[in-house]
Amino acid sequence: MKTPILFIATLFCFAFTAQAQAPSKELATAVMKNNVAAVETLLTAGANPNAPVEIVPGFPTTYLVTAAGNGSLDLVKVLLKHKAQVNQPDGFKTTALMAAAGKGNKALVELLLASGADAKAKDDDGKDALALAKEGGSKETAALLEQKPK
Repeated sequence: MKTPILFIATLFCFAFTAQAQAPSKELATAVMKNNVAAVETLLTAGANPNAPVEIVPGFPTTYLVTAAGNGSLDLVKVLLKHKAQVNQPDGFKTTALMAAAGKGNKALVELLLASGADAKAKDDDGKDALALAKEGGSKETAALLEQKPK
């Protein structure tokens, strides 16, 4: 009698886990495709904007870092609206601000700074957003970050 109950309980756990992971997978796909409407719908339905995601297997990141790295201002706005943590680092301690600064996206850097992004945070290589902006060759973004108090 115990075996059928254990089997049913195991199946229930697998089904629950698969159901719980579905919104995260759908959200990752929507973020990668820069589908702002789908991201808004999924987040409104309860998807976690701060769940770790592996766009590349073995390299955990965040939806916000991904959106910032892709230069999607509207997507970053939606994620922040749904309480994405602006300073949540990925597996390499990269933040959304660092991703935007490295790409020289001044508008995203301004938004992230206004949302409380930490300009002093450093990645695994010891680089902050300013260093990444300079490496990326964006003088405007670097100048903006230099204005932030040290």
